[in-house]
Amino acid sequence: MSMLITFFWTPSFSESFRYLYFLFEWLYILFLCVYSLPGKRELRTFCNLMVVFYMLMLALGCVESITGYHLPQSGSLYYLTTTSKFQPTGFQFNTNDFASVLTIFFPLVVIQVLKYPRKNIRVIVAGIIVVATVFLTIMTYSRMAMLVLGIQLLILLFSWVRSYIVLILYALLDWSFCLCSTFYNFSTLSRLEQIISTSFTDKGTSTLERLQMYQASWKFIQESHYLGLGAGILPVKLDNYMYGFERLSGNYWAPHNYWLEAFANGGIIAILWIASFFIYYFYASISYWIKKACGAEASIPLLIGIAFVGASIALSSTIDKRHLAIGIGIGISILNIYFFKKRKCQTYDDC
Repeated sequence: MSMLITFFWTPSFSESFRYLYFLFEWLYILFLCVYSLPGKRELRTFCNLMVVFYMLMLALGCVESITGYHLPQSGSLYYLTTTSKFQPTGFQFNTNDFASVLTIFFPLVVIQVLKYPRKNIRVIVAGIIVVATVFLTIMTYSRMAMLVLGIQLLILLFSWVRSYIVLILYALLDWSFCLCSTFYNFSTLSRLEQIISTSFTDKGTSTLERLQMYQASWKFIQESHYLGLGAGILPVKLDNYMYGFERLSGNYWAPHNYWLEAFANGGIIAILWIASFFIYYFYASISYWIKKACGAEASIPLLIGIAFVGASIALSSTIDKRHLAIGIGIGISILNIYFFKKRKCQTYDDC
């Protein structure tokens, strides 16, 4: 509603309409997830389909990282950098978008695989998924995705410590060795270490540019008296600011921060609504996880939320990333089944 109000003073109805369309699409995806996944059967079917999609995505990413081959619409074919040839993008255009897809669906997929009947097979498959996800996340050079995946793995290991720790560690070590010895020589391990170091220490220009964008965004927020510039207007304002003049076409500069973008576009009312929603989401997620004795399965909504927060800062724009909406929708669906179903469900497997 606060975004709609900004139509009274927006300088560009077309940009505002575009932004509101993506906002409506986000809300519709959240509604579809809650409506279409009311219980165990529907959620299990969706998770099994997601496992298939995720493994196809991992296979494609590994092919990209090993051979340098990319799909025709991959951004790695257009970026003129020394590392873009072997940076995976999967079914996404941008390598950071691919990293966010990996991290937001990773907990759902790996936990679903560990629920399969045959114990040895499921642990091996889960180990492959973990190793491939770690490898591809590093190859994207995405700092935030690496941090998010590290946090997710620590929380999952903490949750598995009483039952799966030995098997998971064995699978990780075994399949890491097999992967390296089959496709690479051991110098690749040092190469991955170098990529991690480069991602965190050799992006000074990118970091300074982001800080400049954040400062400019905050300046626009203050100039609007915290009422908002208008839905979707911040990228246009940033483009004028970063170039120093107004361009006739292509005048769009992504703010690279979802929270500042929402604040600048919709004002203080919009950011308060969004902050309230995510505060309650994390409150419910943590409560669910604690009540279920910090089990791995109950950590899914929390891990998805952590992945979204990372993506909201790492990606150029969040409002048009439908996979993030699907991830949050799944988290809400699980919480909805646990907190609001009329039947007393202990976990979403009981519904």
